[in-house]
Amino acid sequence: MRFDTFLGALSGLLAFASMAAASTDPSVLTIEGDQRTVSDRYPVERLRSGFENVEIETRTPWTKEGETIKFRGPRIADVLRRHGLQGDKSVQFIAYDNFTSEILLEEIQNYQPIFAIDRACVSADVRSGRCKTDQEFTPLSPEEQGPIFLVWPYDQLPAEYVPARNSIWVWFVVAVRPVE
Repeated sequence: MRFDTFLGALSGLLAFASMAAASTDPSVLTIEGDQRTVSDRYPVERLRSGFENVEIETRTPWTKEGETIKFRGPRIADVLRRHGLQGDKSVQFIAYDNFTSEILLEEIQNYQPIFAIDRACVSADVRSGRCKTDQEFTPLSPEEQGPIFLVWPYDQLPAEYVPARNSIWVWFVVAVRPVE
């Protein structure tokens, strides 16, 4: 076996091992590197503190007409840029259950989705004790597609995206992989 072939096989095996490791904890996002970038792991708290977190108030393909939710988290484009992945054509988002969605970087640039990690507190959260009276956001729970949910500005998406591109709304995101 040639040495470069061996290195390629070893690299693939290590990437697979990192995916398996990433999948054991749904509150950690793994950004997989390629030949020119380095892999890294982001626990939810690091996503919260290591990037500018922005808000998107939107509906999802599963909310009722007129119902919106305010989500907060880092822009996906910012996370990809930190890893030099903005030059690729597309990336794959892998969910905890190994569901995989390939998304064009052009879509990410055009619509600025976020890795939602929080949602705005509502009065029911205060009544239940989930949020304090002055608390603005609360971490996404698994019942809310958290802890990491790929969220888009629904009303800015082209009409043909619903339901044809509902697969871009990935929940329990555990990894991002460049497509080569």
